[in-house]
Amino acid sequence: MRNELDYSVYIERYLDGEMSQDERLWFTSELQGNPALKRELGMRERVNEAIRETEIMDFRKQLNAVFEESGIEIQSKQQYHKRTRIAVVSSAFLVSVTVVLLLFMSYANPDNQKIYKKYFRPAEAGLTFRSEGSDYDNELKAALEFYEAGKYEQALYHFENILKADKTRIGLNLYTGISQMEIKRYNEANKSFNKIIDNNYILFLEQAEWYLAFCYLMTDDIQQAREQFMLIENRKGYYQHQARKILRRLK
Repeated sequence: MRNELDYSVYIERYLDGEMSQDERLWFTSELQGNPALKRELGMRERVNEAIRETEIMDFRKQLNAVFEESGIEIQSKQQYHKRTRIAVVSSAFLVSVTVVLLLFMSYANPDNQKIYKKYFRPAEAGLTFRSEGSDYDNELKAALEFYEAGKYEQALYHFENILKADKTRIGLNLYTGISQMEIKRYNEANKSFNKIIDNNYILFLEQAEWYLAFCYLMTDDIQQAREQFMLIENRKGYYQHQARKILRRLK
């Protein structure tokens, strides 16, 4: 019989939803006849759950700390007139909502971050633009050089300048959106990719749909992300298999 350690890579692949159908059938068969493996899998699942719970508790502690620092305090009913009390509660509520939104923007689900890190890759610019036949003016060259060097803020500055001057360059929204994602401006990136989708700009449509799914992922809009990855999988295009793997991992 195999040593338990031999199964570690399979356990991780099983928990991450990365097994093929044949691998999964084999692994579940192994679980039925191997109590030690079943215990190891159960332990890993409990550890993962504990990690997630710890991360949630840390988030709650951060939220409580922000409230304490901001001095938000809802007074008792006996202390204030009803109208004043409503104003205080309303103000506290608005501040709390703002705080929660800000924290969620900087505190994406750790599982989503793992998926993002594993599957997100910026699109290459040079060849796709040559195939589009765009004019290579100085600003576009500068934008592409910054983009390919990973200097996304500088690239974004030039991409946005070009789009302000010529909105017909729909394809540039792909690289604008990716640059925005790289500096964590996911809501703006969402709009950039949707400009390609809304215009049914075929040359970059598949890529725009792919990166849009990651925007939803990083803003914790899991339902939208799931629907977007399902759309990509059903299209049976270049990203089909990666979308299927991600769908297995989405919670």
